[in-house]
Amino acid sequence: DAALEARTAAEAAAKEAERAVATLLRGAADRREGLARLAGQVAAKRSRAEARAAEIERLESAAEAARARGEAAARDLGVLESEVAGVEEGEEGLDAAHEAALEALEAARAVLAELREQLAAARQDAVTARARTETLELSLDRKDAVGAVLAADDAALTEVLGTFAALLTVEPGFEEAVAAALGPAADALAVASVGGAVDVVRWLRTDDAGRASLVVAGAPAPADVPGVPVPDGAVHLPDVVTTTAALAGTVRALLARHVVVDDLAAARALVTAEPTLTAVTRAGDVLGALRGHGGSAAAPSVLHLQAALDAARAALADAESRETDLVARIEVAAAREAEAADVHEAALDRLHESDASIAAISEQLGHLGAGVRAAQAEADRATAALEQARTALAAEQAEHAELAARLEVAEAEPADSEEAVVEATAARDSAQQRATEARAAETEARLALRTSEERARALAGRAASLDRAAAAERQAAEKA
Repeated sequence: DAALEARTAAEAAAKEAERAVATLLRGAADRREGLARLAGQVAAKRSRAEARAAEIERLESAAEAARARGEAAARDLGVLESEVAGVEEGEEGLDAAHEAALEALEAARAVLAELREQLAAARQDAVTARARTETLELSLDRKDAVGAVLAADDAALTEVLGTFAALLTVEPGFEEAVAAALGPAADALAVASVGGAVDVVRWLRTDDAGRASLVVAGAPAPADVPGVPVPDGAVHLPDVVTTTAALAGTVRALLARHVVVDDLAAARALVTAEPTLTAVTRAGDVLGALRGHGGSAAAPSVLHLQAALDAARAALADAESRETDLVARIEVAAAREAEAADVHEAALDRLHESDASIAAISEQLGHLGAGVRAAQAEADRATAALEQARTALAAEQAEHAELAARLEVAEAEPADSEEAVVEATAARDSAQQRATEARAAETEARLALRTSEERARALAGRAASLDRAAAAERQAAEKA
């Protein structure tokens, strides 16, 4: 029991010494770990401070570069704005030139269109006049004796001058009056002399071509007939007719003392006042002191048709003249229109080029403006980040200084813990030695106890064996 108690106490002391050593070792390890952690924190803070300083340097460079880009873009923007001002001033001149060219082109086109319309009208007038002329010529194409004489190719008819009506020119509005005053002579043939008249009559008779009225040229004008005054509004009929020199005397003789009045009432008043005159109304009624004729309108007379033919030919000639003139004017107008179109096209091209240039400069202005704003924004962001980085660097530098001071203090403490570990280790080793010795003593005590016990058990067995042998002998003796 004493050995057991001694062993138990020695082992307990050894365990306590082991715990003390472990505690000291853990404390030393913790101090070493704390120093290492603190040193790591110091190194980390130093690295972060260095990185922050590098970041600050980078941000300063970025801010400076952004400001430089902004200043360069602002300078370029100013140069471009001055260029835009110059281009816009030129643009105003180009706009004015283009508007003037456009107005000139539109005016030239309007003139050309007007001339073309006039040409179309002139051609239409020519077509109408030509058709009317052809119709009237067909109407005047005589199929009677007069026509036969005109169509004949005979040497005996050389003094035929043509139809009398074709050789007269009557003022417009007097055709019916002149035709009525002339009577059958309006449809007559004009011949150069009395001999020519004889030749015509003989030819008509010989060829059985019918009868024809004849007017002989060369008659003297009735100069011996005194002039008679006429009332207001009335006109001497010879004064409205013109003809060739050869027929002038004949015409005046045929129309002598014939006066044109407006109506039958005026004709009656004239004849009543001057019976030697013959009144002819514009409608073709003839009234004299001895004879008269008139009534409703009959078919147009040859004189009337001839006047219409002359008017149609004049209209045709006028239309053809206008057509020729308009064709020439259209050529000139077309050339002017083409020239104006070229000028307008050139002005428009210059305007488009200017617009494209302004658009390109405006786009560059937009890019430069965006560049200035972007550079300013980048500089502002870099400045803000720089301020934040400087604040953070100051804080990290302060933390680093604090941690470095703590590390320096921790590294400067005496190494009491190592001595305590050595002493505790020695105490532990001594306690373990004593525990070992106590266990050995216990073991020897146990061995001795067991030996004694074995011996006791052997003696007890022998005694029992002897008791059993004595009992057997007693039994045997008793049986004997």
